[in-house]
Amino acid sequence: MQSCRQDDFDTSPNLRLEFSADSLLFDTVFTTVGSSTRYFKVYNRNNSRINISSLELAGGTSSYFRINADGKSGTTIRDLEIGPRDSIFVFVEVTVDPVNQDLPLIISDSVVFYVNNNIQDVKLVAWGQDANFIRPNVNDTVLGINYHLITENSVWTGPKPWVIYGLVLVAPDVTLRIEDGAGVHFHNQSALIFLQRSSLQVEGTLEEPIVFQGDRLESVYNNLPGQWGYIWLTANSRNHSIDNAIIKNATYGIVMDSIGSLTEPTLRIRNTIIKNMDQTGLELRGAWVEAQNLVVSNCGVNAISMSLGGSYDFRHITVGNYYSLPGSIRQTPSIVFNNYYIDTTNTVQVREFDKAYFGNSIIYGSLQQEILLDLYPDNSVANFMFDHSLIRTTLQQQLGHLFESSIFNTQPRFINVNNDYRLREDSPAIGEGDPELAIDIPYDILGNSRLERVDMGAYQWYEIEEDSE
Repeated sequence: MQSCRQDDFDTSPNLRLEFSADSLLFDTVFTTVGSSTRYFKVYNRNNSRINISSLELAGGTSSYFRINADGKSGTTIRDLEIGPRDSIFVFVEVTVDPVNQDLPLIISDSVVFYVNNNIQDVKLVAWGQDANFIRPNVNDTVLGINYHLITENSVWTGPKPWVIYGLVLVAPDVTLRIEDGAGVHFHNQSALIFLQRSSLQVEGTLEEPIVFQGDRLESVYNNLPGQWGYIWLTANSRNHSIDNAIIKNATYGIVMDSIGSLTEPTLRIRNTIIKNMDQTGLELRGAWVEAQNLVVSNCGVNAISMSLGGSYDFRHITVGNYYSLPGSIRQTPSIVFNNYYIDTTNTVQVREFDKAYFGNSIIYGSLQQEILLDLYPDNSVANFMFDHSLIRTTLQQQLGHLFESSIFNTQPRFINVNNDYRLREDSPAIGEGDPELAIDIPYDILGNSRLERVDMGAYQWYEIEEDSE
């Protein structure tokens, strides 16, 4: 075999490049938001230098993609050298422009390589989606912040998702209703805040739960905590209800301050999953909450924190807290009760619990002690009760009267402690719930009946394939 050489480059017409991938796939990308960077490597497997005369996007200047190769960027990059037995990186990004259509669209292109009159390419494919973008519309010079203010009763519905940039404030006396078919996405550090007398009404269904999550939909972000801020129900906001929702991957799930009404709960939450929080799933401060068929899982600090007293009624909830990230290990209990604070004069101010009730529930995790009573005085537990529940704790040794027909420190046998808190067929929670407590909650979070048997937690056991992803 012979090949010609020019300036020590191999000019053989038979020369071929090799690539680390024949295609790059970008998951759903919202229009104008952009995506994370993907890359592939280009290999010269030969014993001499080669020159890539041209590396270009087939779509040219109209392409949605952008490339950078060996430190050079542009739609066309010329004269790239690769040494013998060496390689270079090619980095690719994509931004999808608005196209005013509701369904996802496919964007495709390719990176084309010209070497010695040979043509090779790497395919590029991205899914893009148009969205309703909520951006700041108020420049508050007093507070020094920008935010979007919702001043009228509003309904968010599908099929376009809603994408929040920055802070969104719901004005006093205004209701934001989010209907089934809608999805809410938050850009980095964004938050949804309800001011006094305002209300949040989340109306998902079993078939179409409303998902609150970040705006990065690539697979690497599926279960990554801390991608956005929180939903904050501020003091004196009221009449909040959340039905059939998934709140995931934030810093806090829901932050709630004080009781907004003396006649009904400030928050009713049903058939909802709160998971993958960098800090706390439910951060409740002197609040009044009723919850049924609730799952709170994998939170870096607490699953549910109840500080400054309040009134809480939790029935058929599952807390599974096995939070673990590289370099981060949870060291705080999943459930925390606190009824006091120390004011500026160093005086203890007590805020008692009117009620703290957990019935037919599971509270379990990776710590030996998953319940903390931070109370003043220490025996201030008159209105506490854990009823027909499976719990990881040692509190029953000193405070046995707080527990009724409960199971202690026995693995609940979840299908997958990382992401699936349904029960295995050998779970000790099966059939151990109190039927009287389930009368008003006859179906579990997935719509399975409790009429013939009552299991602890948000999920009834039923025969399934136990290889859940």
